[in-house]
Amino acid sequence: MKTNNVMKLAKDIYIEQMKWSAWFIGIIIAVYTGLGIAGSYYNFSFINNLFMFSAGSSMIYMFVIGIIAGASFLPQFVKLGVTRKTCVYGMAVAALYLSVTLPLIFSLLALIESLVTGMFEFNFASFVLYVFDIFIVYLLGWMINIGFYKFNWIIGLFFIVLAIFIDFIYALIWSGNITPLYELSDLFTKVFEPNILYSDLSFLISSIQALLLIVITLIIIRLLTRNMPIKIK
Repeated sequence: MKTNNVMKLAKDIYIEQMKWSAWFIGIIIAVYTGLGIAGSYYNFSFINNLFMFSAGSSMIYMFVIGIIAGASFLPQFVKLGVTRKTCVYGMAVAALYLSVTLPLIFSLLALIESLVTGMFEFNFASFVLYVFDIFIVYLLGWMINIGFYKFNWIIGLFFIVLAIFIDFIYALIWSGNITPLYELSDLFTKVFEPNILYSDLSFLISSIQALLLIVITLIIIRLLTRNMPIKIK
């Protein structure tokens, strides 16, 4: 496996997924703007910050395209002669790129929004956690897809259970100093800001633990794909 091949593959996959993401970003902006206009007329409240507003939707989106990626990219590239190892590494790098790009884009859009509203709340720890959250769910969607693709649907159900277990462990990692994964919308409120400063030791420890869990998930994916048969259609 050559590093150049991995990075070239990662670039191709990243560009393709960014094409999908352009639609997602546009929809989020449209919904957010629509809610903002409706809120001014009907006086209802919602998360009045695009960065915060996008967080939960980004997790769902990344989970879905993780499933799609497992079903499309790996079999397609293996049929073209790319090794499974290169495919897995390339897809993982592309997923990481995308996991950084989405929160970065929404951060910049929130900054632009602040020029009008005068409100912009951001800290580095929130950004890092956003990246962790959407990267791990992408991997879980990918792992579930591989389970169904490689085995029968009964064994595939086991990988759903495994993904839920990994998700639960991930939530526990942050539960000591940050709200759990399932309450992501609360992560960026002032209530939790003192607990997620990136200089805080507990945040650093949780970050290391989250990285280890991500590595374990990637190892599982690599082991599953090592001798995975490719279906000819």
